[in-house]
Amino acid sequence: MKLARGLFARLLLVQVLLAILLIAMLMALFYDERSRAVAQLVSSRWSPALKLAAAGAPLKAVLEHAPGPLRTATTRPEVAFAFISLTSRLNVLRETLGDDGVPVDDALFSPEGGAGMSTIWLALRLAEGQLLWVGLEGDIVETRWRDRFIVLVVLLFALAIVASAFISRHLARPLEVLRGRIAADDMSGGSLPHASAEVQAIDEAWRTLRQSIDLQECERALLLAGVSHDLRSPLGRIRMAAEMLPDGERVAPQREAIVRNVLLADRLIGSFLDHVRSGELPLDETVDVAAVARSVAAQQHCEATSLSVEAPASLPVAHANAVLIERVIANLLDNALTHGQPPVRLIVGTVGHRIRVEVEDCGPGIAPEDQQAMLQAFARGDASRRHPGLGLGLAVVQRVALRMGGSVAFCRSVDGARTIVRVEWSMG
Repeated sequence: MKLARGLFARLLLVQVLLAILLIAMLMALFYDERSRAVAQLVSSRWSPALKLAAAGAPLKAVLEHAPGPLRTATTRPEVAFAFISLTSRLNVLRETLGDDGVPVDDALFSPEGGAGMSTIWLALRLAEGQLLWVGLEGDIVETRWRDRFIVLVVLLFALAIVASAFISRHLARPLEVLRGRIAADDMSGGSLPHASAEVQAIDEAWRTLRQSIDLQECERALLLAGVSHDLRSPLGRIRMAAEMLPDGERVAPQREAIVRNVLLADRLIGSFLDHVRSGELPLDETVDVAAVARSVAAQQHCEATSLSVEAPASLPVAHANAVLIERVIANLLDNALTHGQPPVRLIVGTVGHRIRVEVEDCGPGIAPEDQQAMLQAFARGDASRRHPGLGLGLAVVQRVALRMGGSVAFCRSVDGARTIVRVEWSMG
């Protein structure tokens, strides 16, 4: 189905259909012209004898002027075979004989005449108003296609298909190369070979747009990283100053509030840095996803009844990054523990040739119409803002999954009682 939807397949189909239509029109024109040529030849040869027969001359006199075998009958012949493609040729023969003064009321074709010869039966209107059927025996009408004509038609069809395939491939190849570049996000190649001006313009526009996006992404990353780094220094000094405040019944609660808010601000800054790193850290490590999952789950300091882990003893994955894998699992668990309901279950495994990480909880989940929006940066499902955060947790998960050629999906368990956030990517 995918091939049938491709540009090459569609161009080839359209051109083949046009070629078939053109060849069919040429065949019809050729057949019509050949029918007229045959009819004129038959008329010129047989009209003298047929005129005598229509005038009521004796059969002997008619046969003397006939160029070949001839039979007569007073009743309509029994025709056991009718070839529909001969209808136009017989009509042309009737018209041509009529133009030559031979009154033909009807014409029939019989494939077998005397001595195995085909016969054309013509109904001549006599002076008395009666019909005389005259059979012209001979190879006047071809009952089958000639071998050379069939070979010619087959060669024309083959040539049309080959030419259509070449033209379609020539037109579609640059677009396929461009599609591959865009899918691979590769701007290292040069100009597209044998591409039309329109395709070259699309390639240049894509390159310009991609460079603009890269520049904006770089500037945003520098801004977030710079602001986050610059904010952490004064936050550290504020926390240090708060911890140095003297002890006292009135000072202690205020000091704890300051420290708590400083830690919250530091956590929000960390979210900014995670978002920046999710697009910058290289995917050049072999990571044991199962070990990382158990380590992240242990850092949550939750009871076994609230958080459980199902993972194999080892699950090494190439072309990954330990920091990013850790952040993905941590964000999924944090999202489930903060917005869902226990018990939470972390499942790590493989499905075919893909790595799967799932986090299940007993919360209400995210409405289907809001799921894609929640994967965007700064999207928050908690409109009341009861829980602190910037809405970057799932956005980081989505960004890392896309970088590894994977996806993020929301679903429910079979019984509908549990919410599942699933991350999958190829094992590479």
